[in-house]
Amino acid sequence: MSIKNTAVTGTPKFQVILASTGQDVLDKRSQLVFKSALAAMNRKLTSLNEKKDAIEYEILNLTDLSVETRDSLRPGDKNFNATAWIDKMCDLSMQLALLEDEIEIAEGIQAEYFTDAPATEQAAG
Repeated sequence: MSIKNTAVTGTPKFQVILASTGQDVLDKRSQLVFKSALAAMNRKLTSLNEKKDAIEYEILNLTDLSVETRDSLRPGDKNFNATAWIDKMCDLSMQLALLEDEIEIAEGIQAEYFTDAPATEQAAG
C-alpha cells in the first residue's frame, strides 16, 4: 500500500488512502504481521539457545572434578558431596534434554511457517 506522491497527482493524501484497494491494505497488513511474528520466532530461538548454552556451561563447571593437588584424591573441593553432585547432574541433564526438544520443535515451526513455501504449496494456497 504505497501512498503516491500527491503533489504530482494533485489528489489529497487522505483521498488516496481511501481509494486504496482492500487487497493493498491486506497485503501491507500481512507483511507487518509476518515481520512481527518472524521477529518473535527469532527471539524465541535466541532465548532457547542462550538457556542451552548456560546449562552446558554449568555442566562443564560441574564436571570439572580436577583434584586439588597431585597427591590429593579429593575431587573438586574439600566440600564435595557426591549425592548433591548426582542430583545436580541429573537435574541439569533433564533441563538440557527438554531444551533440546524445545529447540527442535521451535526450529520445525520456523521452517514450516517462516521459510518460503514450495511453488506447489503456494499455488494450492
